[in-house]
Amino acid sequence: MYKWDIEELKFQIGKLIQLHRLKKNLSQFQLGNELNLSSNHVGRIERAETNPTIENLVKFCNFFEIDMLLLFTKLTDKELKNIESEIEYLQKEFKNKNKTKS
Repeated sequence: MYKWDIEELKFQIGKLIQLHRLKKNLSQFQLGNELNLSSNHVGRIERAETNPTIENLVKFCNFFEIDMLLLFTKLTDKELKNIESEIEYLQKEFKNKNKTKS
């Protein structure tokens, strides 16, 4: 059994939420509106600055249609690096799409 460090778990959950948000092409503000959360709170969760409640984790999982176990299954360093690379790519795509809208 893996023994979690709280900060490590918060970081992993935040990255996974950020990844799924960007895959749906949503801003933190848009996701917050969908889940009745403030965009600041969504950002703090994504940056691992706060503990998401069980209620909010259920909201995220239901909205993204992902299994709660995904958030709590320990990822390898390589898997986390791949997620961070994908987030970086999706962030650039998201910014480019929003530039062309205005």
